Amino acid sequence: MQNPQRDLPVVLKALTTSSNPADLRATVKKFYTQDASLHHPLRIVEHGANSRQKILGMYEWYRIISPDTTSIVNVVFHDRKRHVLIAEVTQHFHIRINPFKAAPSRYIVRIELQEREKLFYIYAQEESMHPTDLMNSVLPPLTQLVRLAL
Repeated sequence: MQNPQRDLPVVLKALTTSSNPADLRATVKKFYTQDASLHHPLRIVEHGANSRQKILGMYEWYRIISPDTTSIVNVVFHDRKRHVLIAEVTQHFHIRINPFKAAPSRYIVRIELQEREKLFYIYAQEESMHPTDLMNSVLPPLTQLVRLAL
């Protein structure tokens, strides 16, 4: 990325809404370091040799179980001094076999960047969701039960 604050919404949208496997592979290869990490509410990929391939596998799984995902990046903050981006994303994630209508879920993405040859790459990615937003992604009718339990 040349301008991370401007480019991140395009990258996040490509990661979560690509229907073409080749486009998804190209996005992961272009924007992640080879040893990147990803902490997601349902999956963790630690830094390591070829961890980027594991991240690609997670996004491929994501694409297969929810082929019609839509995402909107609401806001991006860039701490240029620390090479950190924070983004708020609203997503409609609908599991293929789920008979219920997709409900919007909001999550926060924190990204650590590495600069190489005047370009920025994703080195670490963390995604955080409130329990009700996670339930909206998985089984929307149970969201109210989660809310009551909290």
